[in-house]
Parts: sequence; C-alpha cells; structure tokens
Amino acid sequence: MLKQPEVSDNREEALIKVPTEQAPETEEQLSELEAKVWCALDGNQIAVVTFRGQQRSLSGAMAIAPQWNGSQLDADQEERLQPCVQQRLSQLAASSAQQERERPVMDYLFTQL
Repeated sequence: MLKQPEVSDNREEALIKVPTEQAPETEEQLSELEAKVWCALDGNQIAVVTFRGQQRSLSGAMAIAPQWNGSQLDADQEERLQPCVQQRLSQLAASSAQQERERPVMDYLFTQL
C-alpha cells in the first residue's frame, strides 16, 4: 500500500541534477525521464538534465519517491513508480495524438485569417 505523498512545507524549489551517464539520448528516453520525474518528485522539486547539449528542467508533481536524487532508483522505488510512469506516458501520448489531429485545422485557420 502506498503511503500519502509527503508535501514539503519548504516552498523553495529543490534542484536535482540527473547524472550525465543517466541522461537521455533519444526523445523516447526523455519522455520516460519526464514521466519518472513527474511521478517521483513533488511540485517543489525540479530535475535538471542535459539533452542533446541543452539543459532541460523537468518538474515533479506526484511525490511518490521525493527522496530520489536523480541517480538509479532502487527496486522498491521502481516498483512503486512504474504504474504512475506508465499512466503518465499514456497521458502524454494521448495529448500528443490530439495535438496532431488538431494541427491541420489550426494550420488552416491561421493561414486563412
């Protein structure tokens, strides 16, 4: 059973540096990392990662593993995060598909105005 999310009373944002060897190399890996950060960290925590030479900031939200420091997760953390990560990836994929369906309509509208 999952415990209640721990919400920090400290409103300062905590920066977590993702080690270079853990940095994503593909868009798919970046999406997976974004989902992992969203699930693991709380809303006051931000993971910083370098992707294709650019620094990216990824925000947390769900606080399932707020003690995560950006390195490899242990087996227990991974098991608790997996359902959330899968759900988040599905949500992001659905959102992306919706945007792609709307793109021709938006392109038409903006070229006709």
